[in-house]
Amino acid sequence: MHKPLHVIDVINTHKGFHALREQWHELWVRAKGEHHESFMVCWLAWSRVAKPAGRSLRIVTVRRNRRLIAVWPLVRSRHRIWTVLQPLSSESADYTTVLVDPDHASRQLTESIWLAALKQCAADLILLPYLDCASHLYRLAVEHEGLVGEKDDSYAIARLSREANWESFAASLGTMSGWKPGALRRRAEKKGKLEARMLGPRDTQENACMIDWMLASKREWAERTNKKGTWLYSHAYRDFLVALANQPGEGDEEACARILVLRMDDAPIAVSLVGMGKDSILGVMSSFDPQHAKLMPGAISVEAWVRWALEHKQDFDLGVGDERFKPYWSKGNVAAVSSLQIAHSAWGRVVHAMREVRASRRPSMPVRQENT
Repeated sequence: MHKPLHVIDVINTHKGFHALREQWHELWVRAKGEHHESFMVCWLAWSRVAKPAGRSLRIVTVRRNRRLIAVWPLVRSRHRIWTVLQPLSSESADYTTVLVDPDHASRQLTESIWLAALKQCAADLILLPYLDCASHLYRLAVEHEGLVGEKDDSYAIARLSREANWESFAASLGTMSGWKPGALRRRAEKKGKLEARMLGPRDTQENACMIDWMLASKREWAERTNKKGTWLYSHAYRDFLVALANQPGEGDEEACARILVLRMDDAPIAVSLVGMGKDSILGVMSSFDPQHAKLMPGAISVEAWVRWALEHKQDFDLGVGDERFKPYWSKGNVAAVSSLQIAHSAWGRVVHAMREVRASRRPSMPVRQENT
């Protein structure tokens, strides 16, 4: 009897998760993984957010000749009398992706991972936030007979690694809100002493202070716009962000994330945090002081990150949302994502119906969790 080419397991223990660290990082490097796919980011999401919330691990792993070639970290949770399966994440606005070795990526492998999740990680409801509509996983998920919810969004990626230099890239762009690259910063510099400083893992105390400032400003924005997410008021999520900013990178990587602080006359007016992928960065969260809104400090910060990414030959995932700056800096490189809800059992369909009834009786509220 021939042995199967791929061996699929589901890891459900803290110890088993940690034992994957070395091979997971090697896979992430080979796959040029995204920020949220790295072992350390997932480990922090588990230890700081998911585990304290009572989630249980369900990490789908695939090996070929004992070598890790794919990993899909999931968590399972119990809500009264039903269960939910969802990707392991900080539970803010994270993508659903599977980390796969590019030398082994195929529709068949994705299908094997998907079926393993369905059979070995049984749950009444499956939540798949921000799933790329061009992915094999999306095509499999929407074919599930229990699909009960689908919400479409878009995201933008600036392919800055392909640009020759900042000057030619900036010259190729038009204007945004009437301003060309560099103009907003020059205008702000006329109003006072403007300084942009990037923090790293060694700036532990300042990282924590700036994250607290960013979250406080973001909560004020959420109250004004009525765009609230539970993560924004979560102490666990705050601790996750602090741990992320203070965490050195694995191997040759310098950091898991970095914070950019924009100061006017030595006082912060904008703070933004990006996550570091292997060949890309991801906009995680940003906020600014509304008292300086006319100076557009948020836009100045985004431009600073765009320039940094270009000069470091990194692509910039600007995140989910249809804000005007995203198609501008990405030169229109926008793609579709969808957040799916799947009732994987008869009881799951009952629970979904109950939720729908309750939702119809409540005043309508924004449902997309903003984090940029």
